[in-house]
Amino acid sequence: MFVKSYKITEPKCFEIFLEDINEVDVLVRPEYLAICKADIRYYLGNRERTVLKRKFPMSLVHEGIGVVARDKNRNFKPGQRVVMVPCEKAECDGTKCSSCVRSYDYLLDNYCPKSSFRSSNADGFSKEMINMKTDYLLPIPDCIGEEAVFSELISVGCCALRRANLWGKKVEEISVWGDGIMGYIIALVAHYGLGAKVNVMGINREKLKMFDFASTFLVNDLSALPQTAVCIEAVGGNASADAINQAIDSVFSGGTIILCGVAGENAPINTRMILEKGLTLVGSTRSNTGDFAKALELLEIDEFRKRILRLIEGVDVVDNIRKYYEAFENASRSDSLGKRIIKLVF
Repeated sequence: MFVKSYKITEPKCFEIFLEDINEVDVLVRPEYLAICKADIRYYLGNRERTVLKRKFPMSLVHEGIGVVARDKNRNFKPGQRVVMVPCEKAECDGTKCSSCVRSYDYLLDNYCPKSSFRSSNADGFSKEMINMKTDYLLPIPDCIGEEAVFSELISVGCCALRRANLWGKKVEEISVWGDGIMGYIIALVAHYGLGAKVNVMGINREKLKMFDFASTFLVNDLSALPQTAVCIEAVGGNASADAINQAIDSVFSGGTIILCGVAGENAPINTRMILEKGLTLVGSTRSNTGDFAKALELLEIDEFRKRILRLIEGVDVVDNIRKYYEAFENASRSDSLGKRIIKLVF
């Protein structure tokens, strides 16, 4: 079957490709997509030239939901709405690496160096139709609308708490650094998923007003911030180091700091205090199918879903390549907490 797709061929340059895809699994028509910062880095060319040369041409976007067009195995019905999981495990027997992550139940697919991740080392969802394996599709409950497009970001928050072994445990209070969309979602997951009181640290007063379910603090005035056993860094960029060091100061001895932000450069952190306080640092990235299932469970909670809906600043119908360009241009210039999402029409 021949389908159209948008692919980036060089920074700020998209082209329409005509591809022949197989039909051995489930044919899904991507419907709603959300552009993330990783997509924008490719669009602007903010990666090493050697990396860009190796990855282009590539379809972008890994946050998406779609509609099933056909499933030969009849696990899904035509017209059924599904979340598309972007991370797929490698097709190997687990013997090709000296140590296989599959032997660690807390790592799984998203930590396998051989796994594929859409819009990174595999084509993303900017396609007319896509062939996906059943294991990487989850049905969307009827009570959830286009806000399900945020299930990927929610699943990343779920993964972070899973990596720190917090699910099913009583956690009284958690502190989160970051007033961007990732900080907002991780704080929501901690509050509604764990039932924890959440403190949020940020630099933007207006963004912090969105965190009305949490106690908020400006990072230059943490005198009233209580110590907690768990801290989460969701800042990223050049500010990561400051956030991590503040978390080191604020966490209880023997506590845990979860690192979710991607630093722009190597981050200088206070290792002396990590040792003196006996802290555990947990790195968490991406997510797997189980985390997506947890994300959908959270989206079925009315209050959680309402607060996710706040992130949708509008829906742009993208039915030609010019509008696709516009969507990326707008996303690259935006500094707001939420997003405009794409309704993809070919």
